[in-house]
Amino acid sequence: MANDPGKKRGGLGLILLTSAFGSGYILATIGLIFGVLPILLLMDGAWDPVRFRRAVRRFIQFYGRMSIRLAWPIVRFRIVDRDKVRGVEPCVYAMNHYSFTDVFFCGFLPADQTIIAIRSWPFRLPVFNIFMRWAGYLDVESLTCADFLRESGRTLASGASLLFFPEGHRSRTGRLQPLGKGAFLIAARNRVPVVPVTIEGTQFLGGYRSRFLCPSRVTLTFHPPVIPSGADVQSVRSLRRRVEKIFRESLDEA
Repeated sequence: MANDPGKKRGGLGLILLTSAFGSGYILATIGLIFGVLPILLLMDGAWDPVRFRRAVRRFIQFYGRMSIRLAWPIVRFRIVDRDKVRGVEPCVYAMNHYSFTDVFFCGFLPADQTIIAIRSWPFRLPVFNIFMRWAGYLDVESLTCADFLRESGRTLASGASLLFFPEGHRSRTGRLQPLGKGAFLIAARNRVPVVPVTIEGTQFLGGYRSRFLCPSRVTLTFHPPVIPSGADVQSVRSLRRRVEKIFRESLDEA
């Protein structure tokens, strides 16, 4: 019922919870930027552009991990089979997408030099856009196809890995959307494996099931690498279908 007082209390509780978490998150962000980032820059001797970008990437991953850990007990989090894909790098990580919070869980990827290839809107967020550009993240909408292929190849050749959300944007239904071919084309052309990563539970953290942060259990699952069989059109399609099958089986089971 629209006038159910229980629902009103629940809605008010979620608003208060989200507000309290947001305030704490801002304070923690300020503390990490001014307390941790300078230490990482000094430790890495980040006096040249290459070392500086590497240090910033490490900081971003550390920041993501700390953000999730500080969210306990709102977020109960577990990782499945990450040790099985350690050392599989450089690679292309392909991850499904429910919520804007998904990117924070990328801090738990085993490769500490991972560059995210993502659409333009995060590059317009205050503060975040500075760190994304410092880290060398790729804006897939602002680059031409040729530039994107070239920058992706340089990234993988340098030993760093790439992360894609191949659905392109957050699912608004909770169902897996069709996967774009970009991530798989990059992997095939550069002869690196695709590591499928599925995330479940973030649909309650600012995703399609909640406007606010609801207490949630989130599982991040790493799947065995998928090796491209070639770089021709049919091989890329086959690679995409194989990864999509892994996504569907994992998410259906969850």
